[in-house]
Parts: sequence; C-alpha cells; structure tokens
Amino acid sequence: MFERFFLGRLSGKLLAMTIVFVMLAEVVIFIPSASMFRQNWLQERAEAAGLLTLAIEGVPNYEGGEMLSDQFMHDTSVSMVAQMRAGLPHGEDARQIVLGVPPINSKIYTTDLRKKRRLPLFRDSFRDFFGNSHGYIRILSEPTVKGVQTLVIYVPRSALKMALQDYCQRVLLWSLAISVLTGLMIYLALSRMIVRPVHTLAQDMAAFRTDPRKRIIPSTPNARRDEIGQLQREFVDMRDGVRTVFKQQERLATLGMAMAKINHDLRNVLTSTQLISDRLADDPDEKISKMGKRLVRAVDRGVKLCEATLSFSQSVEERPQPRNTKLAPLIDDAIIDCIAEEDKAETAIQFTNHIDRKLQIFADPDHTYRIFLNLLRNAVQAMQDSEIKTLNVEASEIDGKILIRIADTGPGLPSKAKENLFKAFTSSTHAGGTGLGLTISRELARAQGGNLQLESTGADGTVFLVGLPAQKNAA
Repeated sequence: MFERFFLGRLSGKLLAMTIVFVMLAEVVIFIPSASMFRQNWLQERAEAAGLLTLAIEGVPNYEGGEMLSDQFMHDTSVSMVAQMRAGLPHGEDARQIVLGVPPINSKIYTTDLRKKRRLPLFRDSFRDFFGNSHGYIRILSEPTVKGVQTLVIYVPRSALKMALQDYCQRVLLWSLAISVLTGLMIYLALSRMIVRPVHTLAQDMAAFRTDPRKRIIPSTPNARRDEIGQLQREFVDMRDGVRTVFKQQERLATLGMAMAKINHDLRNVLTSTQLISDRLADDPDEKISKMGKRLVRAVDRGVKLCEATLSFSQSVEERPQPRNTKLAPLIDDAIIDCIAEEDKAETAIQFTNHIDRKLQIFADPDHTYRIFLNLLRNAVQAMQDSEIKTLNVEASEIDGKILIRIADTGPGLPSKAKENLFKAFTSSTHAGGTGLGLTISRELARAQGGNLQLESTGADGTVFLVGLPAQKNAA
C-alpha cells in the first residue's frame, strides 16, 4: 500500500531519488574525509606525545612523570613513545624509550608524518577500516626535544579502527539527516513548481478527454515562461481549437439539416417554374425561346446548388462529369448572373472578357460555372465602394492547363480574410456571407484536376488564378 501510494506518485519518486542521490554524494565525499580524519587522528597523538616528552624531560622526579605517562597512555591509546638520538661512537642511531614497552611479535605498519601531503593515502584508510585490528601503527613525527632526530609513537590498530568506525557512524547519521532535510526542501519546492501544475494539467486533460464539448470555467492566462507554462498554454490552445472544430461541425450539421429542408421545399416550388420555363423554351419567338432556355438552366443550377451545399455539409464530394466546354460563354453567363444580383451594378462595372471565344476546357460545365460565379460575385461585391470598377478576365495555356486570371479594382482583402481564405465559415468579407464560396470553389477546381489560389491582393485590387485542364482532342 505504501509503495503504491507513495512511490507510485511523481512526488514520492522525486523525494526518494533526492535522498538516494544526496546519500551517494555523501559516500563519495566520505572517502577523502575518512582519510583526512585518520591523518588528523594520528597527528593529534603525535603532537600529544611530543608535549608529554617535553614534560617528562623537564620533571626531575621520574615517579611524577610515570603517573603522567600512565594517564596519557590511557587517554590516547598510545602504547609506547620513543626518541631516536644520534651521536654514538659508531654513528648508529640509538632509541630511547620515553614511556611504555615495545610490542613483541606484532605486525608493525609505519606512517611517516614528517612527509607533508596535500591528500592522505586512501589505501591506508581502507586497510585500517576494513582490515583486521591486529598489530600496531608506528608514527614517525618531528621531535620536540633538542638532540632528537625523530619521535616514534606506537598506537594499536584496534584503537584507530574504533575511531574510524565511530566517525563513520556519526557521518552516516548526519548524512541521512542532511539528505532527508534536503530532499524535503527540494520536494516542497519542485512539488509547487512542477508536480502540482502537472497534476492539475493531467486532471484538465482527463476531464477534456471525458467530455471535449463541455464548457468549463475559463482559466486565467498562465504567465510562466518556462516549459510548464508553455505546456499549459499549448494545451489551452489545443482545447480551444478542438472545441472550435466541434462547434463548426455542429454548424455544418445544422446547415445540412437546413439545406435538406430547403432542397425539399425548393424542388416543389421550382416544379411549376420549370414547367413554365420549358414552355417558354419551346416558344416560336426566338427571343422568348432564348429567355426560356436560360431560365431552364438557372432553375437547374439552383437545384444543383442546393444539392451541392447539402453534400458539402455532409462531407460528400460531388463527382464531376467533365467534357470539352467553351470557356468564354460560361464566364459571360456567370458575370451576367452575378451583376444582375447587385442593384444598379450592371451599368457601373466595366467587365471585359479577353478569353478567346474558341478556347475550350475539359471540365464539368456546372461545376465550372459555380467556380466563376463565386469569384465574380466576390469581385463585384468588393468593388461596390470603389471609384474605378473594372473587372477583367483573361486566360492562357501552359503545359496542358488553362490558367484563368480574374482581376478586379477593389480595395484588396483584409489580413484576417487572407489568413482564413479557403476555410469554411471564416473567409467571408461582407455581411450576410457564409464563407463557403471560396472553399467550395477550390474543392470544385481540385476535383476536376485543377486548382484555385490567390495570386495577389492590395490597394489596387485582387487577382485570383484558376487552373483547369485544357480540352481533349477526340480520338
């Protein structure tokens, strides 16, 4: 239970790792510190032995010196102190025992404190700590009495090992206390800075996954500039983006239902209109017959437009039926229809169709008509407040493609419209627009093997470029 509740959480793992890492650092530091403690421990006994030697040499009563020596040996665990003198006739050194007796049949390890070292020998520390406690350590130190070359002190290894073990225990306890305290402080700091925000973010993500459409209380903008703050801001942006997509899907579903109803009712309404237009098309008068045929085409296009919008809302692509079609008359029909929709626009706009009357494209006539109707209607609406209202259409053939340029003299597209130009419900630039025109037009162009793109826009006007396949020669 403890392991699952504590170590199973990020905060528990953080605290445990902090304690382990601090303990490992203490172990690394302990090795040189233990060696330094050994050297200082031996140095202290050598200095105390030197002071005792001065006291014994200066006391005339040897019995008083013997009492002092016994107390010193008991307190410092020193077994023997001797002085190495020079001056014998044969030039040999003579050892003068100051106190204690020399060890017999014991292994002797020598440590020379007269050699100054920056770092103690780690090998000797490991030997005295992990080895057996038999034998003695002979310490060679600087003398404190004149005429003496070296001060020699014998210390049992067992006393040094006990001192090292006691030092190790104290260091271990202190290290454990320091590691726990450090771990708690780091845990509290990181818990507030990292663990708690990540936990909150995880809860928000779980709630969002459970019900992405549910609106919660908007969170305050995160001002953190680190990775946690960036992660929280990215999640908020992603969440808002997904909810926007859901909202658009709901609008599309609503639009699909509305268009289904409109399509159903429009078919009933246009039935009688179609009967009248058929009779007008069969009239012997050429002008009336021409108007009737055009009315038939307009009614058919109206029905297909409703069906296409319904298909778009259901994400169903309408299959084109391409054939060789003359391009110039198709554009003429589109410009006449879109100009007629605007009040008094017919006389204000100067439209010029520079396309060769014999130029043909291999495309679906109805789909292509809708492409140019949307583009030309947008151009006419954009030039309503312009002083110069000129609309030019021209075409050229490049690598089996017919490139049609539609240029107007409107004020240009705003920056917001350029960013979402071909996104549904976002590209409309006038009141009452749905924002579907350019989106549908690009899909219709691409479905026929072509494309639609914005060539340029600015204060002098806007230019759209439509690419469609060129005509196919009969086999």
